[in-house]
Amino acid sequence: MSENDKKNASPFMVPAEIDQYIRRGMEQAKELRQNRSRNRWIRVGSSLVACLFLFVFIFSVRLSPAVAAYVSSIPGMEKIVAFLRDDKGLQKAAEHNLVQNIGASGSVEDVTFTIDQVLADDKRMVLFYTIKHPFTDKEVSLHKIELLDQTGKEWEHGVSWSSMGREEPVIQDRIDIVINEATEIPDAMTAKVSLAINNLEQKTPLLIDFAVDKNKFKTFDKKVYPVMKEVMIDGQRFTIEQIAVFPTQTEVSIRFDPANQKHIFDFDKLRLEDEKGETFAFWGNGVPVRDNGENGRVYHLESIYFVEPEKLILKADGIRAIDKDKLQIVIDAKADTLTNVPNDRLKLTALRQVDDVVGMDFSLKVPPQDKDSHISLGYDLTDDVGNEYDYVQGSTHSTDDESIQYYSMLFKRKTNKGTPTSYSFPLSSYPERLQGTFSIEVK
Repeated sequence: MSENDKKNASPFMVPAEIDQYIRRGMEQAKELRQNRSRNRWIRVGSSLVACLFLFVFIFSVRLSPAVAAYVSSIPGMEKIVAFLRDDKGLQKAAEHNLVQNIGASGSVEDVTFTIDQVLADDKRMVLFYTIKHPFTDKEVSLHKIELLDQTGKEWEHGVSWSSMGREEPVIQDRIDIVINEATEIPDAMTAKVSLAINNLEQKTPLLIDFAVDKNKFKTFDKKVYPVMKEVMIDGQRFTIEQIAVFPTQTEVSIRFDPANQKHIFDFDKLRLEDEKGETFAFWGNGVPVRDNGENGRVYHLESIYFVEPEKLILKADGIRAIDKDKLQIVIDAKADTLTNVPNDRLKLTALRQVDDVVGMDFSLKVPPQDKDSHISLGYDLTDDVGNEYDYVQGSTHSTDDESIQYYSMLFKRKTNKGTPTSYSFPLSSYPERLQGTFSIEVK
């Protein structure tokens, strides 16, 4: 997903490739809404620079010698080393023989897509894949993937991947899949894969059949640590309910008091720390959090399954939250001004309404701790006459003044109920925090 090339706070310009972006973005937005309506538990991480569930993977931590030795001993496994490098839990899962070779392929327009390996348990599945193509001047990327069961029906899951197009003839990456509590991995499945060449989705999807050996992980039962400890920070109350541990991830269940005056978005550096001081956190890959009924969320951290610590402390360095009556952003469509906004740090720099396309530009002044953490402002646009909108694309960047971040959002109107006089959307995050941190012993 490309970023708008924008200088300072220049007005939002509808790109020449608008039809291409709309077709692509509408499909992704449709998938996002389907996942929301079906599961109601997918959230977007606050550190995302691109929209939806599309992540850029960054690796910096050295792989443990045990994992490196294990991986290098199995033919064809060397390429997944980079994809385990930052996640201590997945490293341990690989050490315990949870990676399976697949090697299933399909081709379209001289592009071959191969599912190389799978690492899975009951709650999460990671697909390692390779794209090969002969082009020297075209970017190729994974546009979309659906996983179907034996009947051809899509089974319930959340999914994230990188959509960045690349010109390299061999592209290797991963797809991260979170499995709904009420479902399980089918005995056999079909990956319906859509590829993009120069950001244009190819009309013919690939259908790749493969199976996952569930016996590999069925003996690893989940471990549950009941907690039920209440936390009060800055007048806001929430309860740490339990810690559930699986080979691929640790799940922290937190329930928020509906009487809270503030809406809590997220935690800064939520992590578990053991008796040795080693930490286990969400490292920036996959799906960071899901809804858990009314007022509840489950946060995904690195797995402690094969570590079995004697002591565990849950910590956070900060809590993002704002007053509930400031959660909704409202824009006067005639005056091009913000009529409801948390504070003067957020400014509308441009509003463009061209036929059924609505573009918005914002500038946001952030504190020093947030200069490298670009949030997502929101996705669900509505207006005062009841029109419905698809989120098409978004981008964010900073200039030399790192205290100012710039956001562009593009929407496509689906209905025609009249000309709006105002637009609104709920914030999905904001750089305001409660006064205080917490450190709670959970084991």
